[in-house]
Amino acid sequence: MDADLQDGSSGRVQLIFSAKSVGPVGISSKLAEKPPEETRETLTAALEKAAREVFEMMVGTPLGSAENATLPKVADYTAMIGLAGDLCGVISFRCATPSAHRIAAQMLGTEEDTSEECVRDALGEICNMIAGAFKAQISDLAAQCMLSVPTVVSGKDYQLYPLVDGVRVQVSLTFNDALLWITLDLHS
Repeated sequence: MDADLQDGSSGRVQLIFSAKSVGPVGISSKLAEKPPEETRETLTAALEKAAREVFEMMVGTPLGSAENATLPKVADYTAMIGLAGDLCGVISFRCATPSAHRIAAQMLGTEEDTSEECVRDALGEICNMIAGAFKAQISDLAAQCMLSVPTVVSGKDYQLYPLVDGVRVQVSLTFNDALLWITLDLHS
């Protein structure tokens, strides 16, 4: 994966992720044999189920539904995991600062006064676990798809530009009435 271009003129960091294609819409497993709309529905359901399972197990809080929530251009925190193999692309997890701190505190069993390092570590681990649980939801994918190490970006002065001309699947959920976004960007 390629990442990390610095725009020296504005001090803004642009993160651009790309991966090589392996077949139709970045999928070379049995999933690629399904019609595109059925594939999208399968991926969406798997992503949502994975996020719900991880939050219940690791954070101790069920996630609520948030139909048609608009994905912001910039969230306070974005954690990302790259996918390579039968599925090529990026899974990202985005949330606001209060949610990030609450997630970390609940994972660690501490007060909400957690350090930035702990918050970043917690969000990276949440994204990693969602990606792993997502892979497990898709038959024949788990052994044929590798994950990168998590990358976490924080602040307001950044934008993500995934180089995707394939499929984007977005799941919007709520955590303690605050929005969370989990996105799967697949390369074609």
